[in-house]
Amino acid sequence: MIHKLCFGIGDVPACARYGLSARKIWVLFKALVLSWLAWGVFVYLGFLAAGEDIASVWSRARLLPLPGGIFWESWPAVALLAVGCALIVYALEAAFLKVARMTFEQARGDDFFSGRDASAFLSAHYKPLIATPVALLIAVLLTMAGGWLLGLLGSIPAVGPVIMGLVAVPAFGAGLILILLLLAFSLGFFLVPPIVATTRGDTFESLFELFSTITSQPWRLALYSLVRVLVVGLATAVFLLFSSLSLGLLSWVVSLAAGPGLGQSLVSAPQYVGPELFGSFSGLVDPLGMVPVQASPWGGLAGVLTALSGWAILLLIVSYPLSACFSGWTITYLALRYRKDGEDLLARADDEEYRAFEQEYGSADESEGGSRPLAGSAPGQVEEEERDDDVE
Repeated sequence: MIHKLCFGIGDVPACARYGLSARKIWVLFKALVLSWLAWGVFVYLGFLAAGEDIASVWSRARLLPLPGGIFWESWPAVALLAVGCALIVYALEAAFLKVARMTFEQARGDDFFSGRDASAFLSAHYKPLIATPVALLIAVLLTMAGGWLLGLLGSIPAVGPVIMGLVAVPAFGAGLILILLLLAFSLGFFLVPPIVATTRGDTFESLFELFSTITSQPWRLALYSLVRVLVVGLATAVFLLFSSLSLGLLSWVVSLAAGPGLGQSLVSAPQYVGPELFGSFSGLVDPLGMVPVQASPWGGLAGVLTALSGWAILLLIVSYPLSACFSGWTITYLALRYRKDGEDLLARADDEEYRAFEQEYGSADESEGGSRPLAGSAPGQVEEEERDDDVE
């Protein structure tokens, strides 16, 4: 079914519906699991590089360690954490690109665009996800280095203040450029994946469209973002309501035969996985308190498996607002592109596919002055058939 878009603010609330997709939620769930594993592995490696006792870290943090203490005093530990964070950002950006492409195809009427198709698209267009933020970060660092160099020139006795007075206006302009670069760097994590997903663009096109969108449509970008936040927040509240009711019903049904231990084991999953981070707070999996928690959680292998299942449920719950948010960014870019350039990217994609089909299989339209030769027929054969028709 084709989803008609008016390319305006009225399209943004549809992100709640676009986000409620099992394929998109599954893509983001896998990205969150990979991010969680990468965080745990690299933080533990950092503690190991810093000479910390791993057993003591495990006793207080388990599967979700937090860097602290001696960790920040070791540069290998900080470097490992930076590598882990970079991998997490890329995993989330890759999932964002997949969700954006699935949303784009869904808006075109292809509701069966699968996660495997999205993975194939990512394999062919992953480079802008890496090159665009790197290029922006280099530009930010070079601009800041220019300011530092200017400060060194200003520190020269007698001559320095004169130089500063001469270049104050250009330095002010450079400061504005630095702010724009920082804004583009932060918004690029949300805008670059939809740009690549809808245009198949390279790094240059991603940079151009990123700055063009920010500078030509700032008020629409801010207004659409505000509406998206409100809609995603309301949709998440409804999703949390149904999730909590589902857990409460599951726990009640199971407790009729096995006792109330399942519910307590599920809601205590955050404390089991990351006691250092979550402490005694148990309202993440069941925010409405629908699960009875009078009994003690299960112990042994059953308790471990149930706690991990509860953690997986929490990641699934988090995946929905992310799916709705990322779908909303895709809809937002489609609308902004139409408003600033007058270009319907959905229609452009249809035209590109039609031209590719014609190039591969030929056009079915009749050419001027006669029918188009059939594929595989020789020109002489066509002329001979035309002469036979004239004789008859």
